[in-house]
Amino acid sequence: MEKKITLGVLLLVILIIGNIGIGSALVFFIQDIREPQIDVELNLLQVTTDEMKFTAQITMKNDNRFDFLMKDVRIIGKTPQGETILEVQFTGGKIAAHQQRIITTNETVSFSGDLSSKIYVTLQGIFGVNLAGIFEKTIPLQMNITTSFQDLFNTISIPRLSLLAEITDVTEEGVLFQVNVQVENPNLFELSFENISIEVDTETGEPVGGFPRLQGIIIPNGTSQFPLNGSLTYDALNAKTLSLRIEGNAGVHLMGIHKSILLSATAHLPVPDIKELLFQNESLGITLSLDVKIRLRGFLTTIGLTLSNPSKLPLQANDLLCTISGLTGDQRKIIAQKIMEPVTIKPIQDYLQTQLLIPYVKILTSGTKKILPDWYVIQIEGNFSLVGVNQSIPVIIDATINPHLLRP
Repeated sequence: MEKKITLGVLLLVILIIGNIGIGSALVFFIQDIREPQIDVELNLLQVTTDEMKFTAQITMKNDNRFDFLMKDVRIIGKTPQGETILEVQFTGGKIAAHQQRIITTNETVSFSGDLSSKIYVTLQGIFGVNLAGIFEKTIPLQMNITTSFQDLFNTISIPRLSLLAEITDVTEEGVLFQVNVQVENPNLFELSFENISIEVDTETGEPVGGFPRLQGIIIPNGTSQFPLNGSLTYDALNAKTLSLRIEGNAGVHLMGIHKSILLSATAHLPVPDIKELLFQNESLGITLSLDVKIRLRGFLTTIGLTLSNPSKLPLQANDLLCTISGLTGDQRKIIAQKIMEPVTIKPIQDYLQTQLLIPYVKILTSGTKKILPDWYVIQIEGNFSLVGVNQSIPVIIDATINPHLLRP
């Protein structure tokens, strides 16, 4: 019995000594634990009025002789008012001895109202060691970091403007005009248009129209398109070149920052041919008709013009000259001529006429070196345009008549 008691006491003493040794070793190792070197970096990608995109990166370096554990690592961001706007959680794991680990994540924070340019960031987590897979010692860690984006707005790069403009149509209200404003913003934050005006002048400086004030948001680090529609006066068609000017400001109003920069751009646009605007792929159609009656003093000739106007607008016929001549070989002799009064041609189709009295002697002497010519030629020439527009569409049309048809 005494031997059993002695053996039990001996085992107990061995266990106590073992625990003391292991405990002493743990105390030694634990006292030798060095906190990991931690670096937190927040890189702002872009800022708009309702969200912020950034990259969060944590670099942790383990200078210990044993692996380091990390659990429940997260970054919490708060405004100076204490409102939590950011909470990012990272996957835990282990950092090998004398190694470093880098954790990166891309995040988007949505917010409403004006966000402060200063954010208080807290790094929280549980770090520790595990010895032989049996003993584990962890300690909570918290780091407070203050980050400011104030420097981001110290230098604002000027956005690049480009203009694409064209005259698209002509209506009774004026000349329809389209402009596409392209803005390339190299900044990481959005900008907004402020007091942007667009005006159109001729090469002589005469204003012929403009557009409503341009409004909109210019996206950060990208290109924004702003299509506009406007109307110009008919005077724009009298110019050779139109100058399009855009002037105003681009402002940033984010995170308590309020700044603006000047914007300006100019584009020059050649004025298109009025024929292309009015008729596009169609053409003005003219059909001649002839009615001849015998009168005491000669032939009363009525020439009719049936005009097909493919445009949607009434046209003004100016300087219409009606000529009847005799053609012998390549020799032409004028028999009668008359300038017609200016007249308005309605859209779709219209009709007008003029009368010429041709004395009989003119008929009998209309040939060259002979009584009758080879052909009688009826010619209509003139210009068609819009009222108040100097540009015109020249028109000339010929019709020939065999003089032998006039013989009894």
